[in-house]
Amino acid sequence: MAAFHHISLLTKDRHENVRFYTEILGLRFVKNTVNQENHRMLHYYYGDYQGSPGSVVTFFLVPYLGNRYDNQQYISTIGLKLPQDSLAYWQDRLDHYDISYTTNDRQLRFYDSDQVSIVLTETDLPSLPLEQQVKNEIPAEKQILGLNSSQIHVGDPVATSAFFEKFLGWTTVDQRIQLNATDFLDILPTESEEASRMGRGSVDHIAFAVANDAELEKLHQRAKEQGWNIEKLVSRGYFKSLYIREPGGNRMEFATLTPGFTIDEPLESLGESFALPPFLADQRAEIEAQLYPES
Repeated sequence: MAAFHHISLLTKDRHENVRFYTEILGLRFVKNTVNQENHRMLHYYYGDYQGSPGSVVTFFLVPYLGNRYDNQQYISTIGLKLPQDSLAYWQDRLDHYDISYTTNDRQLRFYDSDQVSIVLTETDLPSLPLEQQVKNEIPAEKQILGLNSSQIHVGDPVATSAFFEKFLGWTTVDQRIQLNATDFLDILPTESEEASRMGRGSVDHIAFAVANDAELEKLHQRAKEQGWNIEKLVSRGYFKSLYIREPGGNRMEFATLTPGFTIDEPLESLGESFALPPFLADQRAEIEAQLYPES
């Protein structure tokens, strides 16, 4: 079955970002590293205790970042799934932090400090396994399980749906691709002819999980044969990734499940130091010296 790997966005305020995703949502800060495309930019990762694929939300930190303009094409919404019988707990938690939200059936919808739409959906799933539970005040049986939805907004939803159908065999029904029993991707129409502009809270890409390097290479070959807009195939150290622009212009990533976040720091201390994957380790002094100053 298909599944999310991670979702990556932009923020300007590292302190508020960490506070929101760790203190309020209770995710673990699993990696403090650098944007491998721009070594001046920090890259923060949040997830379950292990930073398991499918649990991870990441942010590129860009001081002085301007407003975003979601027009002709953009990705929106971080949908996160909750275990059974946990919705009331999360309503109380959001009330405690004075966060406004709306409710719909088993869902809570609210916004982070960058006006990113967050949706918490209660499922019938059990709580996280012990080894994935984050060590914080949120009871194990109430902790966020991982990603379960997002939205692609495009001028021509038919073309985007056709991409997923031809490339991956994922069918769209009523504007929705159902990835598995709980997780889905919505493909929604936009009306604007103006180009979108990245800014605070913009989603840079959605990443989908791929079993291993061999399966990723199969996808790469298929993308070439079918003539899709391939950006790159690259190792990020923590996983290997294939980036493709779907026909609407949004970036899709396909990322392997391994080797994971423990290649450059121990599981017990993930996120506690500025980490660099092995191929960047010898550039540490230069990278640290050139990081963007805080805004």
